[in-house]
Amino acid sequence: MKSPSSLSRLAGAVIGGAAASGADLVSPLLGAPTALAVPLCESPPAVRVLRSGLGILECAIVDPDGRLFVSNQYSRGLAGSVMRIDHPDAEPIELAAPIPSPGGLAFDDSGHLIAGFGDSVFRGLAGNLVGLAGLLRIDPNNGQRETLATGLAMANGVARATDGTIFASNDCGTHIDRVDPGGRVHRQWAKVPSANGLAIDSAGRYLYASQTFVPAAIKRIEIADPANITLHAQPPPLARGALLDGLAIDDHDRLFVAANGAGQIWRVDPDGTICALARGLRCPSMVALGWGRTGFQAGNLYAVTFHGDVIEFDGAVR
Repeated sequence: MKSPSSLSRLAGAVIGGAAASGADLVSPLLGAPTALAVPLCESPPAVRVLRSGLGILECAIVDPDGRLFVSNQYSRGLAGSVMRIDHPDAEPIELAAPIPSPGGLAFDDSGHLIAGFGDSVFRGLAGNLVGLAGLLRIDPNNGQRETLATGLAMANGVARATDGTIFASNDCGTHIDRVDPGGRVHRQWAKVPSANGLAIDSAGRYLYASQTFVPAAIKRIEIADPANITLHAQPPPLARGALLDGLAIDDHDRLFVAANGAGQIWRVDPDGTICALARGLRCPSMVALGWGRTGFQAGNLYAVTFHGDVIEFDGAVR
């Protein structure tokens, strides 16, 4: 998440609701009709706020060791960073800083982080004409980094295919960029206005993209034919101002999306059916699947917010 730039953070802060304390709280500024437009999932998970006040958290991802990595837009004045949290009770570690407007996160085959940079309103708007963003490759243990690609529109959302191809989104723009395994950048590879969170299905055939500053929807792009773009899911009209943000996908091809403006986390089943796993959150920006038996573990879902919260949804992916 994807995630959005400072413009969407402002929108999320205005529209978003009060602190999370359960699965069915309603953001008072949003209004009950809009907040309830997406039905609650059956047996919603227990919600626990693990951390608060960590900054403006843009993206999150969990590695096979159960460690959570988070991109923080403002952890050092106007500079950002990538942080690591080794287990839910651990203090955050600043892994790599400063990073200008860090955005989406992914892993490569060696377990190194792929981190987007240049995730700001200015760079995103300029990215429609000239690429001012890029990708870093970061060692998850010591934070050593190298530049992987430049010339991208924004690198808000980042997804990596099994062959090493990387996709990067621009929620202030009109297209998704593609980076080949060799590093060649294909600007404006697929036309999806205000694309934010990105996720690839289990077969490696489709790229899913959530949309922020247009009516809330998730589009499906055929990777082999990026002109083939279809509507995968869209909420009822009252929820189409939800400002969709970061996106994750599980082994059953269920999507999990942060509805930033609605203060909710949605689950989207493979048939496009949408339900809310949680309501009343404070501007959630990204969701991450747990991994492994310890730490941020498999079966749980985790979310980060623009208010610096790290939230656990117990058993949400079982």
